[in-house]
Amino acid sequence: MKCWTYDTRYGPFEIVPLDGRYHIMHEGEALAAYPTPEEAAKALAEGHSPWPPFGDPRDLGIPADLQQWHCRLLA
Repeated sequence: MKCWTYDTRYGPFEIVPLDGRYHIMHEGEALAAYPTPEEAAKALAEGHSPWPPFGDPRDLGIPADLQQWHCRLLA
């Protein structure tokens, strides 16, 4: 399985597979879950997912394209 990470000035955001869905995570908090990692990245980048406590994630320049995220294999 894969996990994706994107670093921002508020720390990293991750897209993590769990229970058959892909969860947007920030500082250990699950913000939302989507059927595919691509949908999760797009929702976060466009501000359609629940916002983290600091506000609108669109201001962070998070890309909707997962190819611009750091991908790693989970053990």
